[in-house]
Amino acid sequence: MTNPIVKCTVDQCTHYMPGDQCMAAKISIYNEEETGKSEKSKDTQCKSFHHRKTMGDMLGALHNANIGGTVSAAFLDGTQVTPVVECFVNNCKYWHNNNLCNAGNIDVSGANAAKTPDTDCSTFEEGK
Repeated sequence: MTNPIVKCTVDQCTHYMPGDQCMAAKISIYNEEETGKSEKSKDTQCKSFHHRKTMGDMLGALHNANIGGTVSAAFLDGTQVTPVVECFVNNCKYWHNNNLCNAGNIDVSGANAAKTPDTDCSTFEEGK
């Protein structure tokens, strides 16, 4: 299984890169915390969100940075960076064994997000 192409509009995340790309090595999608389940995309959240406010925030997120050849290729030839997408929303149509996402593309949204619950996996479709 290949990693989905990720379009991310969470512009306040340390992993956000212009062109709506995500520079995280791994994205983790979870259910909404209070109920622990999702019925709509707004009930999901990207747990890899790391709010970008200061240079210290940027450094604190380096443990999940997608660095190396993938980043270089993205800047040189315009290819899409494709992080691993783990999904713990097991009632999603795209959820796959071992908590992986089997969608070809996913959209993570949350422009101007200040905290994790402000983010959503817009690709979520209830299906299981």
